[in-house]
Amino acid sequence: MRNKKIIVALIATILIIIFITGYSKWHPKQSNANLLFDSCILKELDPWDPEINQLLNHSYNPFENCYRTVEMATKLENGKLYMLDQRDNVTCWWQCLFPKDDYHFTTGGWNKLTNGSMPECDIIETNCRDDQATDSPDLSPDDKKFKGKVFYEFLHAQTYRKGSTENVKETSQVNRPDVHILVFDSVSNSHFIRAMTKTRHYLQEHFDAITFPYLNKVGINSRRNGLALLLGKTIVEIEKSPISIGYPHDCLNDRTCCDLLENGPFVGYQFKKSSYETLMSDDYVLSIPYQLRVEYENYSTEILKNNIYKGMCRGSYEPQIEYLKDLLDKFPDKPKFSLTWMTNLAHNDNNGLFHSDEYFYNFFKINSKKFENAYVFLMADHGTRFGPTRLTAAGEREDNNPFLMMFLPAFLRENDELQNVIRDNARQLVSHYDLYATFIDIVAPYRPENSSKPKLHGSSILKPLPQPRTCDGLRIPFEYCICDYPTTRLPDDSPIGREAGNTIIKSMNDIINTARAFKNVCHNLTLSSDPVIVESFNVKDDLSIFKVTFKVLPGEGHFSGYMSQNRTTSELSIVSNRLSRLDSYAKTAHCAQNTDLAAYCYCIEQ
Repeated sequence: MRNKKIIVALIATILIIIFITGYSKWHPKQSNANLLFDSCILKELDPWDPEINQLLNHSYNPFENCYRTVEMATKLENGKLYMLDQRDNVTCWWQCLFPKDDYHFTTGGWNKLTNGSMPECDIIETNCRDDQATDSPDLSPDDKKFKGKVFYEFLHAQTYRKGSTENVKETSQVNRPDVHILVFDSVSNSHFIRAMTKTRHYLQEHFDAITFPYLNKVGINSRRNGLALLLGKTIVEIEKSPISIGYPHDCLNDRTCCDLLENGPFVGYQFKKSSYETLMSDDYVLSIPYQLRVEYENYSTEILKNNIYKGMCRGSYEPQIEYLKDLLDKFPDKPKFSLTWMTNLAHNDNNGLFHSDEYFYNFFKINSKKFENAYVFLMADHGTRFGPTRLTAAGEREDNNPFLMMFLPAFLRENDELQNVIRDNARQLVSHYDLYATFIDIVAPYRPENSSKPKLHGSSILKPLPQPRTCDGLRIPFEYCICDYPTTRLPDDSPIGREAGNTIIKSMNDIINTARAFKNVCHNLTLSSDPVIVESFNVKDDLSIFKVTFKVLPGEGHFSGYMSQNRTTSELSIVSNRLSRLDSYAKTAHCAQNTDLAAYCYCIEQ
């Protein structure tokens, strides 16, 4: 009996040691590291802050005066193609588009369209042409003579399932819940509350959805936050400083994407390996055959570009949601994972979100039963990055505070203990790393036995979150931290401001003159004559920490960054890992768009 007690005590001691060492590895105690800002006070924003609200147009609808100009000549219904144009002198064709890489797709070859044709693919291109007396029997859409008489081009999307789906019903796999992620690019927590009132209310009342008001972005743009969200990884090192213990990046080499997809941590692969039916859609110009064909310069045509969106008086999110709905309809007997990333809805104009509230309300209401056995995450990568609202104090905080709303499968909503844990976590600081850990937590029971669990930088929001929760402890760079730290604004154009601005610009020019992508194509920068704004953080230490906001020439690029100054020696050091660009730069940085630091570039040739 005594030996048994000793063994039990040893096991308990080992478990405690494992817990402590594992905990400290991923969640270091900031106070032990003698860091500044080793605590976090979360301040709830007012979505109706007059500073922002007066700049918004709640009634804006980009399709308010739109007149539909496209007369549909083809239709895809229940996996079958039909010709709607019944004229005798018209022939229609179709072909499948298959994904290859971010810049290319492959095709399955052209086929004459006969009613009832059944394409064995997800993306189908159709076109129709007026027949000519001189047409040869083997004329196809690949011939130059064909294109001159084409009057109709269109893309149809479906989730292809081999065989008939008419008698498919839910099976015992209902116990394996679906997972659906809907990303609304560039939407803050406050803006989702402002713009999606009806959708939000319905999700709360019908699905008991929970809002996480303190999701903190971990990177400046979609790409960096997307890597954290979908792969649990970072390609950017956080340097050791007075405000960070320092974290390495996850790249094994100097390639931009670090071969992360090939290594398998991508959340879509995790679910696919676990026998889920998977779907991914994105309305960004690159990566998906549908968008490549519509918008990418190597493939797009004016007829097709007009027909798909403007000519139909619809936004690019609508075919995406129809694609998702088809997944729900076609696979009621299979567990499903989907990622729907909607870039265009609010990215360039946050007013663009208001009109979509009714659409998404109806989507969830009509398909409510199909989400009863699902984890659903509605969220954003970051808030609004450009425009007049971003230049306000509240707008800066909103940029760093993307929205997150999620609900559980119906059978788990009855679990009060789990619901209480999630609701408690919803009042805490979380990041995209935590969401990746959550997805891995959900799929874990279904992964193959021989599969390895991905390395995590975050913690599942379905379990009690480790403490303490500070930005540096969660690998959130200080420049994006939503924790509330008091500051004092110094007089505009104070000497420290212009000195700090020139110091930062020198480092920017060093990058411009040494980076291969920038060299000889981007101007060197100088400090604009506009006032430099300096905010000083109230810290008790021998260092001063400043936030510096300034403009550069040429181009009037608007930036902000963080500096430290030794109070004894007056030496200035740059703290920011990446400067935030506050204005849009796509047109002036066109020569460096494929680089991660394009925001620093003003192209010599405009």
